[in-house]
Parts: sequence; C-alpha cells; structure tokens
Amino acid sequence: MQFYEWPHPEAFLRWNIALHVINALLVFWLTVLVARRMGETAKRQVTIGFCVAFTWAALPLLNSSVLFIVQRMALLASTFVLAGLVAYMKCRGALRASSLRQLAALGVLGSFGVLALLAKESGALIVIYALILELGLLVIAKERRPTLAAVALLLATIGLIAGLTPHALWHACTELTRGFDVVQRLGSQGALLPVYLKGLFLPRAADLNPFRFEFLLSDMPNLQWGIAVWVVLMVSPLVAWWRGWRLAALALAWFFLGHIMESGWVNLEPYFAHRNYQPALGLVFALVYGAFAIREGAKLWFGVLVAYMILLAGSTWMNTSLWGNRSLAGEIWSMEQPRSVRAILNLAYDVERTQGAGQAQVLLDRFVAEERDSVGLRLQGLITACTLEPGTDHSEKLRAVKKSIATLPYEGWTPDLVEKLMEAVRKQDCKGVPTDEVAELASAFLNRPAYQCNRAIVHNMLWVIGLVAMEHGDTQTAMGFYLKGLQESPTYAMASFYLDMATQEGDKAAIEELGTLLKKAPAPRGVTQAEWQELRARVQERLSSFPSTDEASKQGSASGNTVKP
Repeated sequence: MQFYEWPHPEAFLRWNIALHVINALLVFWLTVLVARRMGETAKRQVTIGFCVAFTWAALPLLNSSVLFIVQRMALLASTFVLAGLVAYMKCRGALRASSLRQLAALGVLGSFGVLALLAKESGALIVIYALILELGLLVIAKERRPTLAAVALLLATIGLIAGLTPHALWHACTELTRGFDVVQRLGSQGALLPVYLKGLFLPRAADLNPFRFEFLLSDMPNLQWGIAVWVVLMVSPLVAWWRGWRLAALALAWFFLGHIMESGWVNLEPYFAHRNYQPALGLVFALVYGAFAIREGAKLWFGVLVAYMILLAGSTWMNTSLWGNRSLAGEIWSMEQPRSVRAILNLAYDVERTQGAGQAQVLLDRFVAEERDSVGLRLQGLITACTLEPGTDHSEKLRAVKKSIATLPYEGWTPDLVEKLMEAVRKQDCKGVPTDEVAELASAFLNRPAYQCNRAIVHNMLWVIGLVAMEHGDTQTAMGFYLKGLQESPTYAMASFYLDMATQEGDKAAIEELGTLLKKAPAPRGVTQAEWQELRARVQERLSSFPSTDEASKQGSASGNTVKP
C-alpha cells in the first residue's frame, strides 16, 4: 500500500491515523452490539459505545501503533479483526440460532480472519476474541450448555495455542541473536504484562517513550521470577470465572490471551508497545461498563469517567505533539532512556541534520564512553572519522571496533556498516584503515556464531572479503567467496555479477555451479519470478556458448594431429 508515496512519511501517517479512526468506529459498533445483548437501552448503548471507543482510541500507549509507519500491519490486521467480530455478531442471531446460521457466522468470521492473518500474524487472535464474545453471550443469557459456535471456537483456540506451543522452543540461533535463554524469555512475560497495564491506564510521560522497551528485559535482573507472575496472570481469568465474576473473567481473558503472541514466547520482532492494540479493548470495556454499572452515585462516577477520558486524550495530544517535534522529541527521549542505542541514534540523526556529522559523532562517542558500549556506534564512529578526517591515523579506532565485535552482544543492524566503511575507504584513502582491514572486520563478524546464523549477513560479509581479493587481482579466490555468499543467500545482483565474472574468465564450471544453485533457489525478496527466470535463462545461454565436451575433444584431436611445418 502507498509504495508510490515513499519516502514521504506524512502520507503514510495520514492513512495510519485514518485506519485508527476506522478501528475506533468499529470498536464503537462492536460495543453497541454487545451492550444491546446485555439489555441496555438504546441511549445507554450509544453512550457506552462512545465511551469505550473514545477511551480505547485515546490510550497514549497505543500511539506508537499509529505513529510507527511499519505498524500499518498491526492497524490493518486490527481492522479486519474488528470488522470480523462485528460481522460475526450481526450474523450470529439468537443464542440458540440454527446450526446453519451459526456455521454461516463462523464462515464470515473465518473470511475476515484470513484477511487479518495476511496483514499480520496477530490476526489469528480473532478466534480467541470470538470465543470470548460467544462465552459472553452465554453469560448474558445465564446458560451453561455450550453452543455449536462456542465448541467450534474453543477447538480453534486450542488448535491455535497448540500450534504456537512449539514456537516456545526457539532454535539455538534465535536465542544467540536475542541474547535470552528459555527461562529468561518466559520470565519476561511476567515482567512485561504489569508494565503494559501500568502504561495503558496510568501512564507517565516516560512510559510513552518509543524506545523504552529496547533494553527493558536485558537490563532487568532475576527475570526467572517473572515466570511465576506470568502463570498467575494467565490463570487469573479462570480464577475470576470460578469465583462467579464472569464478565470480569472475560475481560481479563481478552487482555492476557491477547498476548500469547508476545515476542518472548513466539519469535517476533521485539517492539513491544503495539502488541496492546487489540488486547487493551477488553479491559477498556470492563472499565467503562463497570463505571456505568454503579447505580449509587451514578452521575459522580460518570463524571469521574469523563474526566479520566479527558486526561487520556490530553496525554495523547501532548505525546503526539512531541512526536511531531523531531528535535525536542530526540532530546527528551534520550534523556528518559539514557542507555538506549536507538534513542541516541535518533537524536544523532537530528543533530547531524542541524549541526553536522562532527557534532553528531561527538554525541555518539560520549554515549559509548559513558552509557553503553555498542559495536554499531563504534563502527559508525570509524566511518565518520574516515569521512571527515581521512588524513588522521584511525588505527586505534579500528582496533577498538575489532575488539567490540569479538566481545559485545549481537547487533543485527551493525554488519551493514561494514559495506559503508568499505565504500568510504575506497572513495578516499583513510589512514590506518586500508581495505584489507575492512575485510578483517568482515571476517571478525563471520567468526561470531550469532552473526553466522544470519544468512544475509554472511552473504554481505563474504562479498566484502571477495571485493578485497578482487582488488589484489586474485579473481579465483574472489569468485570462491562470492559463490559461498550466493550459497548462503542468493541475490539477483550478486548472481548476475558472478555470471559476468565467470563469463569473462571463461570458467564454464563456475557457470554450471551457478546454474545448479539458481535452479534450486527461490526468487529472492524484491525480485519477480519473471526476473529470476530470465537470469536462469541467461545462465543457460552462457553455457551454450561454450563448446560441448565432444566438440572440445574433437578440436583437441584435430589440433594434436596437425603437422607443424
């Protein structure tokens, strides 16, 4: 969507905001349908629906779901989930509707679920939310006998949880790159969920920092105790149900089961706050409906609720205004999270824009010295130094980078900077940093098991090493590195370059190896199937230009039988 408007973020943000408004309207519609089932009057249905939708849309912690452009997927998945739940409630009919009608409602729900799942993996949670709604219908009707829809949704939920369970056993490479073992990962859930609850309903300005969760878990001691907290929180809906607090139990289930795809459990990207976008709805409904359910002093409690809604809206307005002031936001976020690499990089980009690369590098150097060491920041410092002061000896900075690669934690974005450093030193000589040393940095990354786990990183580092071999005139060695890189992660550009090199060298065996590799490899991301097929055809065309084995042997025999004068 909107690929033609890149790189203009304003257009993307406008659509993200529009989707958030659409989602709020769907929340209003869904709440009205639920309130109608609960026997509320038409006026109270609308009032409750408005309060739930407004409160949910104004939750400051959800701002990052809208303002991070990449979270378009979360917004779009939520649109389909909410639309599917609304459609399900509309099609569902009476509690004891015919089996055919219940199956039709489930079919409609499934269609929207597929669309939500195509937008983001969290779309699969639609079955859990639909099960909670179905159980709510049973509670409202004060019936215990399950419906056909409830049984079907329960089985789907069990299937979803069973399908997610194997994901708790991460591959060794995943644990290496994330830096958590299984106990720390599962314990992180007990640490995060209370933080989410606090940030959702009683937020401070620092709770809304988009970089807050970057090192929250790695800097938190005794994470193993979080497992017990997590178990208690996940069991709390069952305890509430057993005590007879049925609607409270369903609200808790909506929130806590909505987090079963948390990144400490399933191997997802660890940008945490946006995972509350759908789960928060259950607790917001419980909060608003609970305020309306109080009969004694009803006007007072309604006034308290309205005041709370205004406070939330004001907090959201101030927070989003801060996002719009890039320079001020960078300073405040880095002060609130002084040990966040992402926060300091965000500030450094703005300082570079306003004060130049030199001042930005002073900022990063001070961060590395005083707050948190980082391979990426040290490497970026070396690139800046070679760009601004190529005549100064930077061998000491180079040694510091090598040491940091060997000792500091994995940073997946860092190896990309090796290519930028190579580009900088090839453009102009950098004293103390020859291209051979850049190749040594690439080798240092390849010596770390965590970086070996990322095939794209291995591919890029082998490309850098091969480039240096080419500079030394060792074409065969360079081609060997390029082929290894293609075997790790084939790309169109590298394969095309390798084909041209092999053709120029007249190396038929190398072209044959490339052809075999491309035949098995799927088209890389960003390359169409037609382009990939065209490259394969070019390989075959180059091979056909070489004489066959029989022809080559005949030519050899003919030349051998020729009598020289």
